[in-house]
Amino acid sequence: MFDAGLIGDIYEAAAVPERWLAVLQSLAERLGAQGSNLIRIGPQGMAITSTDGVRAMTEAFMEQGFNAQNTRVGRLMERGAHPGFLTDSDLHTSQELATLPIYAQFLTPHRADAGAATLVQGAGDDGLILAVEGFSSHAASRTAARQLDSLRPHLARALALSAQLRMQRLSAAVGALELVSVAAAVIDPVGRIEAMNALFTQAMDHLLTQRAGALRALHPACDSQLRAAIMGLQAGSGNPGGASLPLRDTAGLARHALHLVPLRGAGHDAFDSAGAVIILASAGNPSVPGADLIRALFDLTPAEARVARAVAQGLSPTDIAQRHAASPATVRTQLKHVFAKTGVTRQSELAVLLASLRSPADADAAS
Repeated sequence: MFDAGLIGDIYEAAAVPERWLAVLQSLAERLGAQGSNLIRIGPQGMAITSTDGVRAMTEAFMEQGFNAQNTRVGRLMERGAHPGFLTDSDLHTSQELATLPIYAQFLTPHRADAGAATLVQGAGDDGLILAVEGFSSHAASRTAARQLDSLRPHLARALALSAQLRMQRLSAAVGALELVSVAAAVIDPVGRIEAMNALFTQAMDHLLTQRAGALRALHPACDSQLRAAIMGLQAGSGNPGGASLPLRDTAGLARHALHLVPLRGAGHDAFDSAGAVIILASAGNPSVPGADLIRALFDLTPAEARVARAVAQGLSPTDIAQRHAASPATVRTQLKHVFAKTGVTRQSELAVLLASLRSPADADAAS
């Protein structure tokens, strides 16, 4: 039933994660199901990415609170050693399928009570669940599960590879920032550190800690600000450009700044972190980072990065327009975009923000 083309698509998605959702939707449709969910589970909680066929239904399931009583996931994880797909009817009795609230109140009315899922080891402590959702009947889901078992080795290898590549990308990102003397970490949407460089690790003893797996500031007032910024990530209500706040040590001295830069996902990458980069900077850095670093950190266009760097060097919009043979109106528009992406509202704030990101090459040039 599964041809070489589909298997090839699965391995291609391993290297290009944004293709996973199209592959998994196609797989579901071949089997007569509505769509698929890819669920990443770790100490930080659960993150679900849905294909088009079940996205609206999955969002409603989450919004109505049914995930808090999701025995489908819990029982699948209890049987994690099972080397294949298990269906809802494998994990529940017929009475449970008829009476449990998630079925009686949501899944059955949405014709989504019959699915097939498998658990795959992800990266580190994470587990990955691939769930094919919405078969026409429990008998159909059991038939599909046996077919999916033949494909599972390919799916498991490809999903595990995607998870490992994701962690390597995060580690490479913070490692690259260390090369330009920037202490950095990547957090997930609930604040758990997923990767950090050695410079960030060194700052943990006197500025930051982890509680229940989440990043916390040692100083109480700073911790409240940090938690508010991270909660803004979760709710989608935070400043789209991120947040910057002073970070005090245990003696109460504000010698550092913490910058939270949201990671903007494409929305179709099943392995998108959707968290943020955390950057620590010492007060009083004497120089401004290069335009390439500014562009990478804040997702700026080349023109926006040049404007940002020029502002940090003390130039006015008129000066910048003259330097780059542009109109003042164009520069002001670019500056508005820079403000939106960096989370500041004034040129002076932008200058302070960028001055805290010192590049060794810039420091050498300034000396």
